[in-house]
Amino acid sequence: MIAPPFRPVLAWALGILCVTSVPGASIPRGTTFPGLDKVIHGAMYFGLGRAAIRAAGSAPWKVLAAVGTFAALDEAHQEWIPGRSGDVGDWVADVAGATLGIAGFRARGRQELVRES
Repeated sequence: MIAPPFRPVLAWALGILCVTSVPGASIPRGTTFPGLDKVIHGAMYFGLGRAAIRAAGSAPWKVLAAVGTFAALDEAHQEWIPGRSGDVGDWVADVAGATLGIAGFRARGRQELVRES
């Protein structure tokens, strides 16, 4: 059984795996700006990083290491999806997004502590 604080983490992780398991031929190709995929990667992992630090409560480096490992495994898994490939640049965007999610959550927590004092 998954502890309640970790349910959003599981939901984000499963959502990311669903999105990154879509075959390349099924991904809409329209007029996009360069780097849009990196923004999407960052946004997905922003949510995962935020959910993970909220569930863990502390140890941001451990949370970032766990999310970064998940991101690396996700990039490796994409090698098995037709029309997809793993990309170090995508992994960097994943880790950057997770870092921002973690830092944003922790900064918000500090602001709430200051207001309470």
